[in-house]
Amino acid sequence: MAKFNHIILDIKDGELINFEDLAQKQQNILRNGNVIYIYRSTKSKKIYIGQTKHFITRHKQHYSGNEIKFNDANFDEVIILISIYFNGSSLDDVESQLITYFIADNPSNKRQQVSYDQDDIINGNGGNKVNDYADREKVALEVVLPFWEKVLFPEKWVSTPTLNELRTSALVKYSPIKQLTDQQIELIKEILGDSKTNYVINGDAGTGKTVLLTHLVAQFLNSEKDKSIAVVVQPNWIKTATEIFKVYGLNNSNLKILSSTQLINLKQKFDTIIVDESHKLSRRGSKQMASFNTVYNNPEFATCETHLEPLIKLSNQLILMYDVLQAIRPANIAREKFRELTSDFKKRYLTTQFRIQAPKNKSYSSEDYINGIKYLLYKDTELLEYTNFDPNFDRSLFIENDSDSYFGFFEDSPLKNLIDWIEEDNNYNPEHVNRVLSGLVEPWRQADGKDPSITHFHEGDLRRRWNSTQDDWINSPDDDAKEQIGSVFAVQGIDLNKVGVLIGNDLLVDEKGRLYGEPDNFHNVNGKHNKDQLKLPETRQEFTLFVLNIYYVLLTRGIDGIRIGFWHNEDFKNYFKSIFKIQ
Repeated sequence: MAKFNHIILDIKDGELINFEDLAQKQQNILRNGNVIYIYRSTKSKKIYIGQTKHFITRHKQHYSGNEIKFNDANFDEVIILISIYFNGSSLDDVESQLITYFIADNPSNKRQQVSYDQDDIINGNGGNKVNDYADREKVALEVVLPFWEKVLFPEKWVSTPTLNELRTSALVKYSPIKQLTDQQIELIKEILGDSKTNYVINGDAGTGKTVLLTHLVAQFLNSEKDKSIAVVVQPNWIKTATEIFKVYGLNNSNLKILSSTQLINLKQKFDTIIVDESHKLSRRGSKQMASFNTVYNNPEFATCETHLEPLIKLSNQLILMYDVLQAIRPANIAREKFRELTSDFKKRYLTTQFRIQAPKNKSYSSEDYINGIKYLLYKDTELLEYTNFDPNFDRSLFIENDSDSYFGFFEDSPLKNLIDWIEEDNNYNPEHVNRVLSGLVEPWRQADGKDPSITHFHEGDLRRRWNSTQDDWINSPDDDAKEQIGSVFAVQGIDLNKVGVLIGNDLLVDEKGRLYGEPDNFHNVNGKHNKDQLKLPETRQEFTLFVLNIYYVLLTRGIDGIRIGFWHNEDFKNYFKSIFKIQ
């Protein structure tokens, strides 16, 4: 039984042409029923999306002469979506979903303009939450998805045939209008009401730190029009972040999106600075790009040891998104220094896992997987105490090794088996973005990316090379892009569907059964200390944590599944099997 219907009406000079031809029940629902509506102009390519309980009344309001966007849009058609599930909460949810999907559908088409009541959507999201209504999953599967794929696409209202093609888009994942969890909502309210307080927002990979960031920016810009906001992101994410805020109409003159180096060198004071991935803020030293050290040329910052210190001085309020387990280079701020500099900051924790989707027919959860990976990698370190680690995770997740399980492993022919696994999934799910990733265990040079004949991973007749680029590697135009082996630098912050991970011999096991990083098998010149430094126990431990963090990042990229293979590493294979008591 269909859970939705739709009505398409022509518009001429603001009048609904064929309304009187509708059946009486259709007329009634348009007068007094919960609906989503989408206006479009075939001439101007403009789109307007909204929701209402009284469409006919709302339509007259739009065309009353007081709404400029309707006066000059030349809308000639409207499609109205109705459903048995529609109530106040579901209308809010479906409206924000469709706005997000329409914006992501064709962002490069500058002629298509998607508009909506921005203040209502953004400010209203402070009270809209993911779990507001019981039928949310049914609405997504039985209304939004078929409406898009069986109505909007065939009728040429959209250009993307399936929603799965859009869901990995940054415009969808990090949309500042998507629904939030209770925890995120309360945190936003707290920060907005406490504008002179600095915050550290701790969260594991995939817990919605970047989504929280985009919502914070939207709320700040809409509630305090004159407030100056700076968003600090990694250099390779500036373009993406700028596009996100632009397409949602949040690119006003009070918003700056910059790297930490660019922002500090501006020497400009901001009301609020929000830093994404603050665990990757730079510290003074040589193991990084020379430009990062230019900030210390300013006399005001000459004694600073990290980029965090100038950011504190340049902000009335500083908000840091942080994950201690994702610092992967010696150039990243040391955790002890971070703790020292943020000792008087308010600490808050995000706990809901968004990225990892454990199968619904299993006893274990996404959180069980994250806790299990933390235990596997960090049980003999002190880092677990800095996270919300729960030791009571369901270990069956790591023992089960069938085709439907979220996690699994291959003991032999790791490269072949991982490739076969992701390719088999793509046969059934061609829209999935699947990749094989690896620790930094094979030699790699930046220049190699220009020459597809240079390969790095060899197993039997198989030849594979490292990712040819770090910037937007997932969308690389290379003919062999899907076959390349991804490094941590190409996938940090990226969501993939199914992920194979080669765990190499840069991670070994000592005589006491503890994991340690092996510098001789680690191939990243900027991620390794010199030999004299490595003689110091504290430096060796720091290096080990970098290697562990690299694998933590790789092992937390998969939405729908993870498989691991042991790349010339019997030590870790035996360690893994002993930890989880696998026969």
